[in-house]
Amino acid sequence: MNRDADTFHIASEQLGEQTLLKPDGSITIDSSPELRRVLLQILKAPDSRRLTLDFSEVDYIDTSGLAVLIEALRSARHLGKSLQLKGLRERPRYLLESTGVLGLFDEASTKQ
Repeated sequence: MNRDADTFHIASEQLGEQTLLKPDGSITIDSSPELRRVLLQILKAPDSRRLTLDFSEVDYIDTSGLAVLIEALRSARHLGKSLQLKGLRERPRYLLESTGVLGLFDEASTKQ
């Protein structure tokens, strides 16, 4: 897939109490505010009890994206909801592992 490096899109799907959120593109200082807005909006929705973030189309996350993920996890726990990660690619996984943040999250199986 050939896409503009500045393109960032978030798709979501509601399946009962579960929401699947699928960001597409790089999560940087420019795109992390949009991710934050969407994550917090979904977490505050009463019909969404479980949120899964599918990162299979995210090839890069910077520290601002990392901060958003930590804030979202904290909000989810405060609200009694679950937040899990799925489909982490090599570079995002490395950042999460090397900072010790990956262990804070549950990881969903990537099997369909």
